Amino acid sequence: MKVVTLCLFAFLPHILFSQEERLDEKIDEVTYDWDLEADKLSTYVGLLQICSDTEYRSKVLHLLNEIHHYDTVLYEVLVNLSKKSDEKEIKKTLRDIKKFEEEYDTKSFIHFMNEECHAMREIEKDADVTVNDVGINSYSGQVYLLETELFKYVKNITSRVDKIRQHVHHLSKHYN
Repeated sequence: MKVVTLCLFAFLPHILFSQEERLDEKIDEVTYDWDLEADKLSTYVGLLQICSDTEYRSKVLHLLNEIHHYDTVLYEVLVNLSKKSDEKEIKKTLRDIKKFEEEYDTKSFIHFMNEECHAMREIEKDADVTVNDVGINSYSGQVYLLETELFKYVKNITSRVDKIRQHVHHLSKHYN
C-alpha cells in the first residue's frame, strides 16, 4: 500500500497539475474572474445589466460554464485518485464539488436570474407609483429586498467556488 501511495504522490502533479494546462491555475483564473463579476452581480445595477444586456449575460454564463467545466475535470481526476488514496482533502473536495454542482449548476443560476429579472421588471414598472411610498412597499424598499436576496445567492456561489479553490491550493501544495 505504501508503494502505491508513494507512486500516486509522485505522479499526482503530472495528472492533476500538468505543465501544458495546469488545472490549479485555470481554476484560480476562472474563480478570480467570478469574484470580480460577483461584486457586480450582487447589486441592483448588476441585475439590471444581466437582465438587459445580452452580451454581458452571455459573458457571465460562459464564465459559470467554465467554472463548472473545470470542476468536472477536477472531480473526475479526484474520483480516480480517491480509489487509490484515503487522502481526506480529496474526499472533502469531491464532496464540495458535488454539492456545488447540485445546488448551483448553470440551469439553477439561469432560473434564479430569470425570477430576479421578472421581479426587477415589476419593480421598475411600478416605480412611478412606489417612489414616494415608505417602507418595504416603496421603490427603494423593494430594490433593497431584491438586492438582499441577490446578494445572498451570489455570495453562496462565491463561497462554494472559493472553497473549491482553497482545496485545490491545498492539494497542489501537498503534491507539488
